[in-house]
Amino acid sequence: MNFKPHQNTFDDKLSAGIGLTFGLLFIAGGFWVRNIVVREGATLNETRGTVVDSISRRDRSSTNNEEKEIYYAPVIEFIANGKRTRFTGNYESYRSSNGHQVVVRYDPKQPINTARVVNPLEGLVPWGMFGMGGLAVVSSLGALLPVRWSSGE
Repeated sequence: MNFKPHQNTFDDKLSAGIGLTFGLLFIAGGFWVRNIVVREGATLNETRGTVVDSISRRDRSSTNNEEKEIYYAPVIEFIANGKRTRFTGNYESYRSSNGHQVVVRYDPKQPINTARVVNPLEGLVPWGMFGMGGLAVVSSLGALLPVRWSSGE
């Protein structure tokens, strides 16, 4: 493994600077999203809910009034403040099965208005942002080094 001196051009420095900027923005975004997740976990209650029904909606094309796609929203029932509470989840292109268990996060003061289904992968978003940002920062800093790795003579 040989390291050889390398003169950085303006293009190298510019692309490294852009990569470094985007990497730092991704890392900052990861901290921002992580803070939102932590704040929600500290202020909102979390419980299990059950899908008891689903509502369908058909979208129509604006040009020829033709049916385009059907969307479904689950009706979820959970217990908040000792009372059974129902709310309608987000519309998706698939139907959730009745009896399906989901995690619900809600504000105990307004459970019907604030309830939402927690995505099981939502905790991974900040880590993905940290990883992509870190990779961009490391590769950008590597491009600024005055030496390059060379496998040949």
